[in-house]
Amino acid sequence: MTAKKLQKTHQGSKFRAVHCKGALDSFKGSLSKVETRKQKSFERALLQQLQRLLDGHRMSKENFPQEGKLPKSIGQKSEKKFNALKRKPLRGYCWLSEKYPNTYFISHYVYKDYDKLKEKDIKIVGNNWVRIEVNGDEC
Repeated sequence: MTAKKLQKTHQGSKFRAVHCKGALDSFKGSLSKVETRKQKSFERALLQQLQRLLDGHRMSKENFPQEGKLPKSIGQKSEKKFNALKRKPLRGYCWLSEKYPNTYFISHYVYKDYDKLKEKDIKIVGNNWVRIEVNGDEC
């Protein structure tokens, strides 16, 4: 990935990442809460982490933890979970699509200086998941 900033889509050797509607704006808003002198290094570190994921490298539970449950689709028996690209205190919530091969969708970003996952974030991820995985609206 030669980009120095997050873009709508990123391609790796194994996966691609697509930012959902509003995700890049949520990143800018979250990043603005980081000290100004540290913002570029935070974005660069998150881009490096994203590139590792997209190139198919193993991700540690520290940098890519499972965060919450996705909605169940009709006939689905086991629950699916979404993960977070984590660069404290920023998190980007994402899931690996079953509808679009080899594609991670990044729902949104948060500045997270607290421990517990907020219901609001679960709802945003869930709404994006339904819109994309159930209704077929990739953009």
